[in-house]
This record gives sequence, structure tokens and C-alpha cells, in this order.
Amino acid sequence: KKKKKKKKKKKKGSGKKSKKKSSGKKKKSKKGSKKKSKKKKSKKKKSKKSSSKAEPIESASSINKTSRINTAAFADELFNLTGELQASNRELARATRFFYQEEPKKQVVALDSKPFFSREDFEKEARLNPENLYVQRQLGMHYEANGDYAGAKDVYLREVAKNPYNPDTHFFLGSLYATLGEYQKSKNAFEEALYLDPNHGATIEAMSMFVHTDQQRKLSRDILKLSSEKAPDGPAQRIIIIREKMASGDYTEALNLSEEATEKYPIHTGFIQLIGENHLKLGRVEDAKRSFQRAIKLNPRDIQPHLSLADLYFEQGKYVYAALSFSDAVYLDPDNGDYRYMQGLSYFNAHEWGRTAAAWEDLLHYRPNDAVVRNLLPQTYYVLAVEYNRIGNPTMGRQAFKNALSVNNNTSAWLSGAMGVLGKFYRGKTMYSESLIAYQEVLELSPNDADAYMGIGITYWKMNEKLLARASWEKSLEIKPENNESRGWLILSSQGS
Repeated sequence: KKKKKKKKKKKKGSGKKSKKKSSGKKKKSKKGSKKKSKKKKSKKKKSKKSSSKAEPIESASSINKTSRINTAAFADELFNLTGELQASNRELARATRFFYQEEPKKQVVALDSKPFFSREDFEKEARLNPENLYVQRQLGMHYEANGDYAGAKDVYLREVAKNPYNPDTHFFLGSLYATLGEYQKSKNAFEEALYLDPNHGATIEAMSMFVHTDQQRKLSRDILKLSSEKAPDGPAQRIIIIREKMASGDYTEALNLSEEATEKYPIHTGFIQLIGENHLKLGRVEDAKRSFQRAIKLNPRDIQPHLSLADLYFEQGKYVYAALSFSDAVYLDPDNGDYRYMQGLSYFNAHEWGRTAAAWEDLLHYRPNDAVVRNLLPQTYYVLAVEYNRIGNPTMGRQAFKNALSVNNNTSAWLSGAMGVLGKFYRGKTMYSESLIAYQEVLELSPNDADAYMGIGITYWKMNEKLLARASWEKSLEIKPENNESRGWLILSSQGS
């Protein structure tokens, strides 16, 4: 131990000596630099460079030795600490992995934005299950829904050839022909179905709903008559009797027969539809509504209950609900322009301008020269333009006006009508001043517009200006004596006074 202490003392002493030597050299260099300062500037620069280089020569050796030792120690220690820190971080992450899991963000996706199966999916499934009639029917319906009637026909003809003794295959083919308007071919297919099964439910139910056109009604009568002859106690015979009772005006008896038939055939939507129609004829609107909704619930693909419910809502003035029901009909029969028109008209009466425009724009793809829509759609866009400007969005207002002109650039045909619609719209929002201004615009465009005077009168009536209201209605009747609505308001005002 004594030897070790002596060695340490020697090391300390040697360190002091080196410091003294270095300090002595620094003093000498300083003296040298003072002497050299008396020489030229160029020599001064050289002496400064040499002195600066000479200073760290001996001191660098001692500094480098100590820095190497410290760096190695620090590096080793840093390596160990880093390893420990990483290990502790891993343990912490494992321990708390359940605390910091982010919940997946829920994305709202429209129900009809993505089909459950693509065309390829249906075709693949049909290839894998050639003997499964249900799968083949799904493929055919997919083709029909997308307008590929030739593809659907191929599917059904193939199934009729494979399963000629199955009435369902003939019904599928007959339904397609009926959709295409080929009623004679449709009749032949339905007759084959009834030949195999006189009480074939799908065929009879479809015939009970075929009431839209004269051709459909004739086809329905012929097929139901055939079924009733083959099965006198079957559902077809009951439908014929119920329709005869309705035609004679005996709605109570027709209702009773429909209810009896429903008890015997509870899943036959045709009888439930007839119950609703008879309730409606008897003035039982809510009972009729429940019957139509029940029929839709049993078979959503039957279009007649949707149309009956839509007409009922429209007559009640529940235009949004009417539009929704007509939308269901459009979904089931997209090529039918009448359904699209009524869908748009329902939204129009409900003052749902954006949805009105969308429905009628779609209709113009099917009926490009529809005169009524060419007149009403620009009015819709004009109302949108005025509303956008009113709420401070002139860019959208200009675009809406451009859309109106793109549909019909003859503003004289629709502008006064658009202002009349605005007058009614603002009155409904209790914006009476704006309503009167809109009607005044109508009179500037067409001074003898009886409907404008009637609208002004209704607005004044809502403002409790009864004398002005009566004067407006009298002016309306003066221009158009057969204006029954103005006459009705005058009678109402005289009763109120």
C-alpha cells in the first residue's frame, strides 16, 4: 500500500512539473512575441501563427490522454443506461398497452352507397351453384335491377329449360316479360305456371297488383280467371269476386271478403292491399294506411302498396312522406317517369328545393322533353338562387340561376311562376313582407295573373289585414270568375266577419 501511495505522489508531482514547463514556455513565447512586434506586419502574422501552433503541442498530449479515458467511460456508461432505458420502455409499453389503444373512428356509410355483392359476385355464386334456383333468381334480379334485361332473360330461359315442371321458373320469366311490356309472352308464361299449380301464390299475387294500365288489367283478369277455373276455391276466385263487389260500390262487403281471404291466406299481400283500398273508399284513412304499411312489410318488392301509401300521404298534404314512398316506387321501377315526377312534385310541394331538383334532373334523363318539368325545374332552381343570395352565398346563387337557364332559357315561360312559388314559400315561413314583394313581382311580369291576386289575399289574411285580403280575392275573381279557390276564401272571410 505504501508503494502505491508513493507512485500516486510521483504522478501528481510529474503533473505539476509539466504544468510549470508549459507555463514557462508560454512566458518565453510572450517575450518573443513582444520583440517581434517591432518588426514588419508580415513577420508579426507569421510569429502569431507559429506561437498559436506551438502553444498546444505539449498541453495536447495531456488533454488527449484524459479525454480518451473519460470518453470511453462515458460511452460505456451511456451504452448501459440506454439499454436499461429501452428495456424499461418495453416493459412499460407492455404494461400499459391497453390504456392507450385508440378506438377506431366510426365512418358513416350510406346503406345504399355500396352494394352487398357486385355483378361478379352474383355471377360467381351462380356458376358455383348451377342447381340452386334461388341463387339463379338472385342473379336474374340483379340483372333486372341494373337494366340488363337480356342477361336476366338468358337466366330465366335456362332455368325453364332445366326445370320445366317448376312453376316458379315460368313465373320468373313471365314477370320479366311483363316488366318489358310483352304481355302476350307474359301471359303464356303465367299460364304455364298455373297449369302446374293452379294456386301458385306468386303468380296470383302478382296479378292482384297488375292494375296500372289497361293491358295490365286485361292480363290480370285473364290469368285470375284461368286460375279460378282450375281452382274454384282458390285465391284467384276470391280476388275476382272482391273486385266485382268494389266495381259495384259495395265496399263494405268487399272489405269483409278481403278480411276473410286474409285469414285463409295470411301471407298473401294482395288481399291486404284490397283491405286497404276498401278502407280508403269507406273514408277510414288511418286503417287504410296501416293495411298498406302491413302489405309493404310482408313483401317490400310489391310496388302497388308503395304507390297507394304515397297517394294517401299526398292527399293528406304530408308531402315529405309522399316523396319517400314515391322514392321506394322509383327504386323498384327506375324506368317509370311518372313515379319520378311525383317524387319531385312531392318534394316541390314540401319546399325541399334541392331534393326536387335532384329528382327532376333524373327524370329528364328518361324524358328529356317533359314540358311540365321543363317549366317547374327552372322555378325550383330560381328559388334556390334567391335563397342562396338571401343567406349570403352569391356564388351558389349564380350557379343555381345558370342551372335554371340551362334547363329552359326562355325565362318568360317560368319566371312569373317562380316568383309565385317564392310568395307562397315566404308566406309559409311567416315572412309576409317578402311574400308580398314576390307577388308584386309576378304582377309586374303579368298584370292579370288571378293566382297572384289570390296569393296576395291569403298573405294579407295571415297578416290580419282582412279588408285588403277581400279586395285581392275580389280582383282575382274579376280577372278569372271560375277561380274557385278565391271564391272559397271570400266565403270563409264573410263567415269569419
